[in-house]
Amino acid sequence: MNLLKKIYRKIFNNNGPQANTVIKDWEAAGKPVPPPHIVKQGIIKALKDASQYELFVETGTYLGEMVVAQSNNFKKIYSIELGEDLYRDAVKKFEQQKHITILQGDSGNVLVKLAPTINEPAIFWLDGHYSAGITAKGDKDCPIYEELTAIFSSKPLDHILLIDDARLFVGQDDYPTIPELTAFIKQHRSSSIIEVADDIISVFLK
Repeated sequence: MNLLKKIYRKIFNNNGPQANTVIKDWEAAGKPVPPPHIVKQGIIKALKDASQYELFVETGTYLGEMVVAQSNNFKKIYSIELGEDLYRDAVKKFEQQKHITILQGDSGNVLVKLAPTINEPAIFWLDGHYSAGITAKGDKDCPIYEELTAIFSSKPLDHILLIDDARLFVGQDDYPTIPELTAFIKQHRSSSIIEVADDIISVFLK
C-alpha cells in the first residue's frame, strides 16, 4: 500500500483555502510534474505529523522557501547550500531563528560531517542537484549517491528520505535511473520501502 496516499489527505488540513485551491487545480489538471511547491511542503508536513520526527535536513537551500515552510514544524532544521551567495543570503534570512542552521558546501561532503552527529530519526529533503540558473554546480549535476552514502555510513536510524525531481532520474547527467537508485538503497538497507509519487522518490529506511 502506498504510504504517501495514506497521508495525502492530511495535506488539505494543513493549508489554507488559497493553498487548497492551488492543489485542487493541480489535481484537476492531472497532477502534472513538477507539482506546485505547496504540494511538496504539504507532503513533508504530513509525514512529519505521521512520524512525529523533530529533525529536518535539506540539501539545496536555494532561496530558503522550504525552510520557511517547515520552520514552525520541526525543533531543529539543517539546510545545506553549495552556492556562496545563496548561502550568505540564507544565513541572513534565518539568523533570528536559532533552531535553523545553514551550512555551506557540497551536500555529499557536508553530510559526511553532519550525518554522524544525528542521533534521532529525521526527514531528509534531498534537493541538492544542479538546477541551472543561479544554483551552484558541484563536481556532479546530481550528488545523490554521495548524499546517500554519507547517510548510510552513519547510525542506522529509520530516516525518511524524500528525493525531489523524480522525473530527472533517467540515467543521464549523473542521475541514476530509479531502478539503479532502488538497488543501491536496498544494498545498504534491504528492508527499506521505496515509493515514487508526485515527482518525489520517498524512501522509508528500515
